[in-house]
Amino acid sequence: MINKYKQYVYILLVGGLTFGFGQSLQDLQKLRAEYEKLQKGQGEFRVPGAAAETIDPATGLPRQAQITPYRPDMRDELEDEGLQHFGYNFFTKRDTLPFWENLPTPPNYLLGPGDELVISLWGETQLRQTYTISKEGKIYDDKVGLLNLTGRTIDGARTYLTAQFGRVYATLNGNTPTTFMDVSLGELRSINVNFVGQVNYPGVYPIHPFSTVITGLIQAGGVDTTGSLRTIEIKRNGAVEASIDLYQYLIKGDMPANIQLRDQDIIVIHPRTSVVTIDSAVVNPGVYEVTPEETVFDLIQYAGGSNHNASETVGIRMIKPKSERTNGISYESHYVDIGSTKLIPGLNADRITVRHLFFELNQVEIIGQVKVPGIYNYHKGMTLKTLLKLGGGFEDSTFWKTVYLDQAEIIRRDPDSRYETVININLNDIYNGSSNNDIPLQNLDRVIVHANLNYFEKENVTIAGEVNIPGAYPLVKDNETLQSILNRAGGYTTKALENGISIYRDQKYFDVTTAQNVLALDAGDAGDAGKVRVAWQNESITLMPGDSIVVKESTGTVNVSGQVYNPGLIEFRKGRNLRHYINAAGGITERGNNKSIIVVYANGLVSPNKWYTTPKIEDGATIIVNEKPPEVPFDVTQFATNWTSIISSMITAIVLSKQL
Repeated sequence: MINKYKQYVYILLVGGLTFGFGQSLQDLQKLRAEYEKLQKGQGEFRVPGAAAETIDPATGLPRQAQITPYRPDMRDELEDEGLQHFGYNFFTKRDTLPFWENLPTPPNYLLGPGDELVISLWGETQLRQTYTISKEGKIYDDKVGLLNLTGRTIDGARTYLTAQFGRVYATLNGNTPTTFMDVSLGELRSINVNFVGQVNYPGVYPIHPFSTVITGLIQAGGVDTTGSLRTIEIKRNGAVEASIDLYQYLIKGDMPANIQLRDQDIIVIHPRTSVVTIDSAVVNPGVYEVTPEETVFDLIQYAGGSNHNASETVGIRMIKPKSERTNGISYESHYVDIGSTKLIPGLNADRITVRHLFFELNQVEIIGQVKVPGIYNYHKGMTLKTLLKLGGGFEDSTFWKTVYLDQAEIIRRDPDSRYETVININLNDIYNGSSNNDIPLQNLDRVIVHANLNYFEKENVTIAGEVNIPGAYPLVKDNETLQSILNRAGGYTTKALENGISIYRDQKYFDVTTAQNVLALDAGDAGDAGKVRVAWQNESITLMPGDSIVVKESTGTVNVSGQVYNPGLIEFRKGRNLRHYINAAGGITERGNNKSIIVVYANGLVSPNKWYTTPKIEDGATIIVNEKPPEVPFDVTQFATNWTSIISSMITAIVLSKQL
């Protein structure tokens, strides 16, 4: 029955929301149908991982649940981990222009159509002539005739041309020629080379005639990551001229032989047949290729070898042979020591992980009164005396006096308690006792060494003004008083105002907020805005290190300020009362408050004037007459309105009481 009432309440609630937010009747019926459907299956259906309570107590409505189907992560592992394919960016991340300009002429470079030859004769005969090789591979000289240079290298052409020009210029011949020849290249023709297979931009490229396979691939835009760097073929005249493994060049710097390109060569980049991932504690993590004769150890060396923090353990994940794949499990993993990897062949799809060393925190710490506080490496058998020597200062006899020797602490972690254990030690026992007194340390111990405050230099007390020997004086005993310092300073001069002594103290001794309420600030006299003035009553006040004392000169005046007609200095006359000095200043003005007069003495004490007692006036005192507080004017209209309201209320109350 209760559930039925709950349904009615729910319908009324939803109906109100419907009219309030403009929902249609069809929407309401649909919502109710969904609710009844959920309520009907409430005891039978539970969302995996959802809370047992399916009704939201705040709204009374069913909780919403989302069921996410399982989807394996199909993203590329290499992309997620930021690993790059080794060697491919060598062909693309560079500026090529300066590289071409500095290329020397290779000794095996074959001359061909379009090349420019510069022939120079010097000595007895002087000649310099430029020739361009024709499409037939020949050059023509007016005196020597037609010369065939097809298939000749620059060195072969030099020998051939020397012999041919020697028929005309006899001084080129013999054992002691008097004319000499030099043959060099001028402007060069480009050669057309075909780049096919797994290159970034396959096609025919006119490239520099001195190009090798490496420089040619740079000009052609590099190799795609789907291509192999281990078997790059050069095809020439229909046959394979050379097969090149670029790992030898990229890793060891060995330049492959026979890689000088010729016109119409075909560079074939075959698809890569293996993908081996090497990560973790190696110099160059990445994706590498493996050949059938190489081992896992060889691949680790390709990756730069192990890092300094690598362990001897290597993890290998490999694909199982098809005959061994059962229950959908295609991978198997092994962990071996790095020496055993020399016997394990590298396979396609291997994932090689060189494990890092486990992190170990071995350290102790020393803080406090040592020359070099900080964290030090902990080793087995380390003692407190060893750490104290590392912290420094204990071999220095003067520094040793700055250390509080009677007590130091070792703070040690306790696995059986939430709190650390404090071990009190006596440093005299450690240094002056036998070796048996030394304390073995444990990993993560902290040692605290305290300072001997008695040995440190204290700030002097400075006294100035009307004393016979002004200057700086150190405190020589506990609770030394003002009288003691005055005596050490030779006492007052004849012009001193004895009650006019100002004492200023460093703010570090006070809670400044509280001090400002009870002490008078007088930075002008102190000469130091960082100090506060101390009010004192007698010369037995205790002084502190860094105090400043100013003994003022007697001026024989009293300062009257505030709400008087003629504020200023009045001559001091012993025995005269407060009223005498106020009258001498012209009396209190209309704005002055006769009940708020205070007297500030030269020593900083303050005495207010009260009805039952009048403060005594002394030499150097200051009289302050305060202003009356502002008065609120009397509002007759408001007064009448208030009383009328009160009287009406009283009459109403009387009438009602009689009726009752």
